[in-house]
Amino acid sequence: MRLVTYEPAPGCERLGIWIAGKIVDLALAREAYEERNQKNIPVLPSDMMNFLNQGEAAIRAAGEVAEWAKSLLEKVGMVRGVAGNVISYSSAEVRLRPPVPRPPKILCLALNYLDHAAERSRPVPEKPYVFIKPGLWPVVGTNDSVFRPPRSQNFIFEGELAIVIGQRCRGVPRERAYEVIIGYTAVNDMSARDLGKTNIPGLFDWFQAKAFDTSLPMGPCLALKDEIRDPHNLTIIVRVNGKIVQEASTGEMVFKIPEIVEFISDSITLDPGDVIATGTPGGSKGVLTAGDQVEVEITNIGVLRSIIADRPGNYSK
Repeated sequence: MRLVTYEPAPGCERLGIWIAGKIVDLALAREAYEERNQKNIPVLPSDMMNFLNQGEAAIRAAGEVAEWAKSLLEKVGMVRGVAGNVISYSSAEVRLRPPVPRPPKILCLALNYLDHAAERSRPVPEKPYVFIKPGLWPVVGTNDSVFRPPRSQNFIFEGELAIVIGQRCRGVPRERAYEVIIGYTAVNDMSARDLGKTNIPGLFDWFQAKAFDTSLPMGPCLALKDEIRDPHNLTIIVRVNGKIVQEASTGEMVFKIPEIVEFISDSITLDPGDVIATGTPGGSKGVLTAGDQVEVEITNIGVLRSIIADRPGNYSK
């Protein structure tokens, strides 16, 4: 099952199921399914964070609704709500938002692919090398603008697979790591690398280089674990203006997902909706400028598309 956060109207975020190119409103579909089948199933929320907090019961109910909606789409091409209104949309009819619009935490791995470490002239870390982004303003969805920090002249893409946590946990052993993961999405860990330079040898300013607004495009969907049986057998492809600039297998990660979850959860509590970006492969080089289009495509997740723009003026409210 693939879940999306979408806007049927500006400013109205809703949780949807992505089925064969159509987006079906999950909460409204659940109401219609219950009424037409005279079957009680758990109430499903209209937003992603409340869905994640409901855990396995919500996933099972959503799966049941998704199968019903899929059969309707195959038969009549649409799904109607209890009032008879259409609650299924083409992607062109709505705006896709980040699947997890406001993650509690964003944790990112650096140098987790050998070829990326080599092109950065860095040794491979002896343990996962983790940095943190703020949880709100960096996140944007597919087809959204990414604003280059005005002082940066070395603005770079980094396509990555991201883990989304599905339950509160701490001290997770690697053999149980997949139990706390609800699914996966694609991210582009945008980097203003020149802003990370400091006058202290060996010290990199992660805040300046990585934490700026719009620095983490995410999407187009959250693919649950039933869609991705082996997250280390996926292909990541990044295109800039249609040209492939990165292509690798997630199997090339230095630290695999179970090790990453074990390492991070040994230090901090993870919460539903936390996003862990697992690092970028080699090829993330070449300066981006306003008007460039960047696509991150990952097997079974889809294409995350971003448009590079110069940052608009400052504001305060």
